[in-house]
Amino acid sequence: MSVRLALFAAACTLVPTLALADQPAPEPAPAPAPPPPPEEPAPPADPNDEPPRATVDTTSFDASEVRTLGVAAGESIDVRSYAKDWLVAPPGYNIGGELRFITAATSPDGPRIRFTDLALLRLQTRWTASRRIELSGSVDLLAKQPDSRKDVFIQGGGLGVKIATSKANAIAAGVAGGPTMGDDGFWGSVGTGVIHRSRIEEFLAFQYGGGASATGLRMGDDPAVWQAGLAASSELVFHTPRGEFATWLGFDLELPVVHSDALDPRSRLGVTVGMVFAAVKDWDLYTTFSWRDRGTTDIPATTLPIVDGGFDQRQFAVGLTRRFSVRGKSAKWALAL
Repeated sequence: MSVRLALFAAACTLVPTLALADQPAPEPAPAPAPPPPPEEPAPPADPNDEPPRATVDTTSFDASEVRTLGVAAGESIDVRSYAKDWLVAPPGYNIGGELRFITAATSPDGPRIRFTDLALLRLQTRWTASRRIELSGSVDLLAKQPDSRKDVFIQGGGLGVKIATSKANAIAAGVAGGPTMGDDGFWGSVGTGVIHRSRIEEFLAFQYGGGASATGLRMGDDPAVWQAGLAASSELVFHTPRGEFATWLGFDLELPVVHSDALDPRSRLGVTVGMVFAAVKDWDLYTTFSWRDRGTTDIPATTLPIVDGGFDQRQFAVGLTRRFSVRGKSAKWALAL
């Protein structure tokens, strides 16, 4: 009996062992991740080092960024016409020049343009072909520029024609062109319009006009861009009864109408105050001061890469003209009011 009990006890002991042998072995526990390496301490700050500066998005002048175009074509004025109420000067011609000082709060390349930093010398001529036809031409030379710029000496020129249809009305047209700032491209402009002058009193006259202009710009290998718009101007003129002296106040406005896809033109406004001393028979001495709103340099798309009138600026000009009349044809031959 004791033998049977011993065999039964041994069998009961083997059964759980065989059952555990049929089950899969348990997976080993994952090894713990190694601790991260200790961070190195930052080096001590040097008291002599300058603190880091905040970055500012400054826009340097790049003519390829220009998007707004427009300039008066062949603009040239016979200043004695303000004193004499001439629509077309008497037969003959005149030659002259003016020195134009340009100032601006900011320039396309950043710095402020102060008085005598930038100046243009304009040489101009005018010829009365007949009592109703007047031709003019001019060329602009760079007399002075800021030390930070190296623009070309010849800054452009223009040709104009005026045809009087009566003593008070005339048709004018002109072309102009020249290099861009930086001498990396060219600009050109054409324009046409009508002019009307009326006398309010013996010493007071009013002149106004309107027309259209188109301007194109080509920079290096970039495709040409263009813009066309409408222009209007008005001038109130005070002069002595005999025409020895005159002063005037003028306004001009240009509104863009159509343009290429790459352009974003804006309206442009100008104000001019001028005076002329014409008491000497063949000499005219004059001066003008003008404000030109032509775009903000902080937004290059609103400016032009042109020295004369390409961006917001003020201009002060002093000029002298020498007249040459045809013998036997005095001022009575002029087409005047």
